[in-house]
Amino acid sequence: MSKQKLALGKGMGALLSSSKTASDLSMKESGSIEPKTNKIEEGVFLAPIDKVKPNKDQPRKIFKDKELLELSNSIKENGVIQPISVFQEDGKFIIIAGERRYRASKLAGLDKIPAIVKKVTRKDVLAMAIIENVQRSDLNCVEEALAYFQLMNEFELTQEQVAKRIGKERSTIANFLRILKLPREVIQFLQREELSFGHAKVLASVKDDEKIKRLARIAIDEKMSVRDLEKEIKSNKKPKQSTNQNKYFDEQLDALKGKLETKTGYHFALKTKGNGSGTITIKFNNEAEFNDIYDYLLK
Repeated sequence: MSKQKLALGKGMGALLSSSKTASDLSMKESGSIEPKTNKIEEGVFLAPIDKVKPNKDQPRKIFKDKELLELSNSIKENGVIQPISVFQEDGKFIIIAGERRYRASKLAGLDKIPAIVKKVTRKDVLAMAIIENVQRSDLNCVEEALAYFQLMNEFELTQEQVAKRIGKERSTIANFLRILKLPREVIQFLQREELSFGHAKVLASVKDDEKIKRLARIAIDEKMSVRDLEKEIKSNKKPKQSTNQNKYFDEQLDALKGKLETKTGYHFALKTKGNGSGTITIKFNNEAEFNDIYDYLLK
């Protein structure tokens, strides 16, 4: 399978570095600020807020009401300091970066919002929106995991390639992607930030979905730390009576398995036999992940 290599960060500086503020624009209420034609060239102008639309590919899905209200009050007092970034499509201005500012501006009752128009493709928009949001570090862990999944899926990138472009360890990307396999109920706990990313990583090591959901509810009800949850999982482990493969699967071997998964970001299955021999299996979910494992093993 081909792997398309893109400079995903390209243009981000130009996109977000404008120093023009809402007050700068208010001093220029004539001229190039107000669009006189249907097509706006690249630059800064005051966009009618009813013509601005959110980007459906925006990684951030949850906007906290309290934070929006605080930003709205600030906008009422000081205006929009940093213009949002948009591109034109079918007579509308689609947001690349700044949906939170847009929502707060609507809440503040603004008719117009300062915007930077960019000439970009849909794929450019997706890459810039994802990177802009991830670099702000205020996504919840599910949104961040979905952002990495989008990058891999849309651009046919490996975990290693995504890690390089985001500036994080490959194992970090792998750990984020693993939490997307958790049961829906647990995903919702994470989205509401009732559980942390640390809790999610621990729960992702459990194989049984019903057990994962039960442990997640206990962790929330008892306000467990990540370490407490780890202890709870270990205390609930019981060897199967029907086979002898777990006879030699002691705590030391289990700890080594955990270290191996943490180090690589991959899920390992260990099977031992009565004579002390056994097998190690590395699991993968798609061709891209297989290629990633293949590259990792050849290093």
